[in-house]
Amino acid sequence: MGRIKKIIDCYDCGHAVSLNATACPSCGSKHLAGPPTLGRKRAPIHNVEARNDRNMFVSAGTLGALGAAYGIATSSGPWTATLFAIAYGTAGILIGVPLAGFLNITRRLWH
Repeated sequence: MGRIKKIIDCYDCGHAVSLNATACPSCGSKHLAGPPTLGRKRAPIHNVEARNDRNMFVSAGTLGALGAAYGIATSSGPWTATLFAIAYGTAGILIGVPLAGFLNITRRLWH
């Protein structure tokens, strides 16, 4: 039994070419059946940038406010309350921004 030759049309030029060929004899295309595909395409997430921005704002704002409240609660006077609120609020924001970035990156794994 011999090999069966399958003839297809070249994706680029449309000329008949054997599927066993390494390139189209007419145009030289190496992708006879078309460009390779890596798999099915995922459905797009609508408004992803707006959701990412909202997640960033909410997480950084919430942790910043919690840090500021903690700074005020642990202080002994008005000057230390201001200083601690700024310090702990900044720390909360510095934790909230990378946390929101992590949540935005891993969101695709949950859907």
